[in-house]
Amino acid sequence: MARKTDELSSYRKKQKKINNAKRLQGRISKTNRRRLLLVFVFVILCFGVLIWRLVQINVVHGEQYEKNVLSMLGTDSQTIPYKRGDITDRNGTVLATSEKIYSLILDPYVINYSNDSKAPEYAAELLYKYFGIGKEETASLLKEHYDSRYIVMKKGMEYSEKAPYDEFLKSEDENDEEMAEAVGNGIWFEESYRRIYPYSTLACDVIGFTSDEVTGGTGLWGIENYYNDDLTGTNGRKYSYLDEDTTVSYVTEDPDNGYTVVTTIDSNIQRICEKYIAEFMEDTGAENIAALVMDPNTGEILAMASAPVFDLNDPYDLTVAGYEQEEIDKMEYSEVSELLYSTWKNFCVNDSYEPGSTSKTMTVSYALDKGVVSTSDTFNCMGGLSYDSDTYVSCNSTHGEITLKESVMYSCNVAMMNISDKLGVADFVKMQTLFGLGQQTGIDLPGEESCESLIFTEDNMGPIELWTSSFGQGYNVNMVQLASAFCSIVNGGKYYKPHIVKEIQNDSGSTVEVFDKILVRDTISEETSEFLREALCGVVEEGTGIYGFVPGYKVGGKTGTAEVGVRGSADRLVSFIAAAPIDDPQLVVYVIVDRPHSEYQGYSSYASKIVGSILYETLPYMQIFPTEEITDADLNRFWEYRHKSAKDGDDSAAADEFYDNNLSNGD
Repeated sequence: MARKTDELSSYRKKQKKINNAKRLQGRISKTNRRRLLLVFVFVILCFGVLIWRLVQINVVHGEQYEKNVLSMLGTDSQTIPYKRGDITDRNGTVLATSEKIYSLILDPYVINYSNDSKAPEYAAELLYKYFGIGKEETASLLKEHYDSRYIVMKKGMEYSEKAPYDEFLKSEDENDEEMAEAVGNGIWFEESYRRIYPYSTLACDVIGFTSDEVTGGTGLWGIENYYNDDLTGTNGRKYSYLDEDTTVSYVTEDPDNGYTVVTTIDSNIQRICEKYIAEFMEDTGAENIAALVMDPNTGEILAMASAPVFDLNDPYDLTVAGYEQEEIDKMEYSEVSELLYSTWKNFCVNDSYEPGSTSKTMTVSYALDKGVVSTSDTFNCMGGLSYDSDTYVSCNSTHGEITLKESVMYSCNVAMMNISDKLGVADFVKMQTLFGLGQQTGIDLPGEESCESLIFTEDNMGPIELWTSSFGQGYNVNMVQLASAFCSIVNGGKYYKPHIVKEIQNDSGSTVEVFDKILVRDTISEETSEFLREALCGVVEEGTGIYGFVPGYKVGGKTGTAEVGVRGSADRLVSFIAAAPIDDPQLVVYVIVDRPHSEYQGYSSYASKIVGSILYETLPYMQIFPTEEITDADLNRFWEYRHKSAKDGDDSAAADEFYDNNLSNGD
């Protein structure tokens, strides 16, 4: 009985717990229902507010909103082009710049959906009146491209061409205002830039040119190419958006213009060089001719020119370079391309050649510093040397017994061969490396010719190669290489890296980067440099370089003659490199004449006369004044040298005799 009572009691307790749980669950369900109801009411209210706002925008502000949206369509995210940086000479003369140009744009959508039904008629009339575009053409475009947003009507317009239309838009005449309002933004101008070169052909090989893209394009040649990243800027942007009041707001991000590149070139010295190159090309002619002017104490290039020239504003026009259009029209595409490349390339950097006797300065100076020869040494020149019964290497003359100084003055090959034997192959190769012969200089211009494979090494230089290399035959250099090495010989033994750019400036004219002189290495001693300067002065005063004489100045220089093409042919490349004033060199001028158009090509006087003419004008311009008395005899001698050339109609018996006795087979 007691057991049944306990079971009944337990059952009642369980039942009570179940009932309590059910009552609690009911209360929770009621709470959730209330919450859900509140959420539902809130959502309904939000939808109501949204619908009310949409109705308000559509009914109250709909017209204004539509106008604002339409006004955005033609202006949203317009590109604002940057201006490519200028290129100037060392004095600030602008050699390359970019001018703003405009494209005339027609927007049919804006015009066709204008509130004024006469808008298409007005657009046609305005385009005809201010830009000479036929009314029928405009009407046809508006119909055929009814919803179009962008049609280019005219490209490459200068400001003067769009200025009359700008004035029309400012007009207070009622008819003009009506037309302008009707057309609205249906006629507008897109800005871009065009690269221009104010001096056309001046320093064309050095400056280079760009592609035809917007903002002046990408540099394809010369400084334009090498410093393209500095000259290139970043486009800006103009875009619009609707604010919370449905008002159109505009944001403009200004472009970052390219940097200005200030070169080491002096445009006046450049003109002087190009003038005398052009005179020679007209009077005598040559396959090519090039001139290089350097500051021997910094490595700066003051002028760099070669022939033929081309128009930087139209580099594809080969008639400027002297070719007939009929001749060009008959050429294959590959022939025209090759001709363009040969016209554009910078001979001073992009070509290599055998240096000839100009390199004798390096042979002598290195041998002096090595101690294998002394300034008192003499050599016996009998016109050449025999290596064996089959090999004979000739000199340009039979000099007899000469001193080391005279071996430079009269350009004796025999003396150089004797010196090279004393040096030996290993040291001779070291000498070439020391002076950078066959090595790229690292000049800041594209396409520098590498001559590394065109110069002998210890492994392939035999006795004959050693002899011929001692006087500049059998290996190649480029003009910048040889000029840089020569600068170190006359400046006391300092080899400076050649460079064409002086500094980089930002758009406001502040200096961003400066390119100062860089000493690469020491080459020779000051004592050896002094001896070479004396010998080089003797070359001009009474040796092979007499045509480099300049009244009132002590000039030192070295002549060079080298074979071109097949060994043993009559083709010659002649050269002359000079420093002035030789006691304290401020200028080095180097000229090469490649295969002059004359009966005999081997006269270095072709080059030395050009160097003398360049120095005659450049030295006073740079305020380097004469240190020697200028006599009438000196002036007469100078002008006689300028206008007469041995073996080419020169009636000077003394000059003929000099060449017959000394230079008939060489410098």
